[in-house]
Amino acid sequence: MDTVSMGQRNSNGIAILNNLTAGAITAAATKAACASLLLRINYDCVEFHTSDDRLVPIPVRFIPHPESNAIREYAVIIGPNNAIEGLSGVTEVHVSVERVRKLSDIPDKIYIKPEFINLYLGGGEGVATLSENIDIGIAGYAAIDKEARNLIFQAAADVLHFADVMPLLKIIVSTKSVQQLSQTQCAILGSGGDVVPTSQNDILMDVARTIQEQYDSGIRHVVAAPGNSGHKYVQDAVHVSMAHCIRCRNYLGNTIDMAATVGMENFLLVGNASKIIRLAAGIMDTHTWNADGRREVLSLHTVLAGGTISQARIIQDIATTDQMLSKLTEWGLRDAVMASVCTKIKDYVQNRIGGKSMKFGVIPVHYSYGVLGQTPDISEVFAAVSREQFALSVKK
Repeated sequence: MDTVSMGQRNSNGIAILNNLTAGAITAAATKAACASLLLRINYDCVEFHTSDDRLVPIPVRFIPHPESNAIREYAVIIGPNNAIEGLSGVTEVHVSVERVRKLSDIPDKIYIKPEFINLYLGGGEGVATLSENIDIGIAGYAAIDKEARNLIFQAAADVLHFADVMPLLKIIVSTKSVQQLSQTQCAILGSGGDVVPTSQNDILMDVARTIQEQYDSGIRHVVAAPGNSGHKYVQDAVHVSMAHCIRCRNYLGNTIDMAATVGMENFLLVGNASKIIRLAAGIMDTHTWNADGRREVLSLHTVLAGGTISQARIIQDIATTDQMLSKLTEWGLRDAVMASVCTKIKDYVQNRIGGKSMKFGVIPVHYSYGVLGQTPDISEVFAAVSREQFALSVKK
């Protein structure tokens, strides 16, 4: 496979992307925007695998939206003299990805695809609206042809695969042209290959970078949490600042490995019980499509905590963590079960750390019940992490 160097730029420093389609460029920006919104990964460059087996790096630029944390926007700078079909006179292609809370916020004239029922694609400023039904699309819709749409949808879906959530996402494509007074109306056409999907390695490298940056800045007592949401709730529940939290996503075991290897002294893992409980089965990659184990863990520890076999069987037949915890609360067993679960979590995490000197604590929390328990002998870890994280949160 041939690789196009990042050094291929014109005299103004703009990447030479004439051998790509508008769809390819737009899909690259879509991947970057989705990854930033859902995974907190910030790309400077997105690789595109062309149909003639070349690997083309497409530079992307983050566009801030300080007014909303539900929007991420990325742009590709292509220059006014590009030879990309549909983009004559266009200097920049922008893609914004917004997390939508209500279906009523989705415009009527917007593209959807049955395979990706939570993704909506439309055009913004600089993208023409079709005045009649033609090969590109339907009258009233943005001028984004089917090949480009498929590529854009797939780029977003590849990121969603690692997000472990299924939010409604509105993807809006816009352009800027060299003409300031009369905006060029362009079309987004073609594919010409595939965006290289976000990979597990991308996520792990981002986690590793965060841990190394914290260590280099003098931090030795860290707090980590799976997922990107609920940090304010977790902070209020456990009274530890989450301002410098390491987002380990679903890679709990890998994050523990990295923190121990780099030399962290204390490691506090806190987060939603649905993820944390799985550690009691030795499941260190908590993607639901990788392994679950919640029912097995809670039914076993129901018996270990003094429950009956009949109660364990009821837990085995329940689908969600919320329902299982509700049933354990009804029986008066929740605290005993979670204490047993946390003891087992300590065994598995200690085994994962091996002979390294890092101390750790794990705290599962729940939106309704608050802190559900903690691993044994956590007081020194909690105190060290709490002090340092508080100091970091108020540091000017």
